[in-house]
Formats: sequence, structure tokens, C-alpha cells
Amino acid sequence: MKMVELSKKKVFITGISGFTGIHLEKHLINEGFDVYGSTLAQADNPKHLSCNILNEQDLFETLRFVKPDYIIHLAAVSFVASENMQNIYNVNIFGTLNLLEAIERLNYIPDKILIASSGAVYGNREGELDESMCPQPVNHYGNSKLVMENMIRSYFDRQNIVITRPFNYTGVGQESHFLVPKIVSHFKENKSEIALGNIDVYREFNDVSFVVECYEKLIKSDVKSEIVNVCSGSAINIKEIISVLEGLSRRKISVTINPKFVRKNEIQTLCGSRKKLNSIIGDFHRNYDIENTLSKMFNH
Repeated sequence: MKMVELSKKKVFITGISGFTGIHLEKHLINEGFDVYGSTLAQADNPKHLSCNILNEQDLFETLRFVKPDYIIHLAAVSFVASENMQNIYNVNIFGTLNLLEAIERLNYIPDKILIASSGAVYGNREGELDESMCPQPVNHYGNSKLVMENMIRSYFDRQNIVITRPFNYTGVGQESHFLVPKIVSHFKENKSEIALGNIDVYREFNDVSFVVECYEKLIKSDVKSEIVNVCSGSAINIKEIISVLEGLSRRKISVTINPKFVRKNEIQTLCGSRKKLNSIIGDFHRNYDIENTLSKMFNH
């Protein structure tokens, strides 16, 4: 697709002012898209529109105004340990339902609707997880995303939808209650010790820039009515993250294990299969590595 043609394409991002939305907006603008988005708060940017996804009419009027070629749905409660269970289900399920119903009322079909689910739908299972597996979520966040996925399927025959299951990712701007930013902040603040859970496990910790590039390539692809992992398939040990940061900061940190942070029956290794993703958009995960990601976060 030529850049001249692409520059005419409008993208609408729900949750544009969130962690992923900020990175995605910047990436898509650099790729020549005309980017709009929804935010709960009033914003100075005229393309950031105040809109509550729990209000279907609000969404309909916003989408009717923008009339986007592509819609990327990021707005969600994404913190697994969130204590407000009702809010998790309201936002993640009914917010998505409101979006799809608002789209149905428009007199056109967007080129692509990308809806972000989560690798959390798989639950705690050993090894490489692929899209053919039966989901087994173990928390309200993962369960809310699975219910959302099941609900979305009924729109597959009427809309051009792709559901993504991103695995753990991080980067500059992620809130400090998430694991990697928490570790980085301890090094930046010259703290001598940190309390963590089980540090012997292996997990994916991808760069948010990798995730947003995947999203961009997926909306431009021909894929629809599919669920796709967004993952690198590379799991690393939390000790390795600490080791990289010790190298960057040139000092050691003492790790204490807080029993409150240790999950029962913790899975040793958990990562996604990237085979389906690669078959659609190619394999470029090696362009991103954890050392570079941590360096950007530490030096920001």
C-alpha cells in the first residue's frame, strides 16, 4: 500500500491515552495513518475525543463523527490484581459489546476491527500455548477476556474482526504496579532491596513497540474472524531482568521473597506460540530484545 493511500486511512483507538494507546498512536502516525481515539478525560488533542465505552450512544456518536477505516479496541481494565471485580467485567465485556453494537448501527463496515484480548485466557499452563488450546483462565481478568471473546464470535459473520491475545509486554510509561516497571523503578531510585514473588519462573516480557507493530501489520492484513497470539515465543527468567538492570545501574540489589506475591502451583515456563502470527505478518520478533527494552526504561 502506498504511503499516499495510507495517509487517507483513519484509525480509531479506544483507550488512546493508556500505556499501549500512547505507543500505538505514535507508531501509526509515523506509518502515515490519521489517528483518532477515545479517552475518559478531557484532552488538549482535538483528535482525542472524550468518550465513555460504557455508554453505547456516546460511542456511536463518536464513531459516526470519525468514521474510521480501522478500529483498535484497547480500552480495558488490564491489571490482574484489580480488586474491583464488577468493574473488570463491566469494562472488558460490556464496554466491548457497546463498541460492537455502536459499529453495527453505522452505515458502513470498517476495513478491520482489532480487539485486544489477552494471553491470560490460557491460564497457568506449562509450555508453548497456541490458539487451538481450550482456554482455562484462573482469574477474573482472564475470565472477563474469555467471555468477551465468546461474545465477539457472534459478530464474525458481519464484521471484519481479529482478536489478539497479547502475552506479557512492557516498556516506557507502564504503571509501576506491573512487575518490570516495579523492578526498574527500584533500580532508578537506588533502593537496596526489592520484594518479589517467585523469581525462578520463565515468562514472556515483550517490548510494547513489538506489540504495536504487530497490531499495525494485523489491521493491514487480510485476516478476519480469527484469534491470534501476539507473542515472541521467548520466555525469560525474572533473574535475568534483574541481572540486566544490575549491569545498567552498576550495582546489586537484594531480593526478598514475599509469600503474598507467590502464587500456588506456579507454572515454571509460560509462553505463546508465534506460528500463526508469523504466518500472517512474518517474523520480526528478533528486532526487539529485553536488554534494549530495559535500557530504554531505565534511562527514560
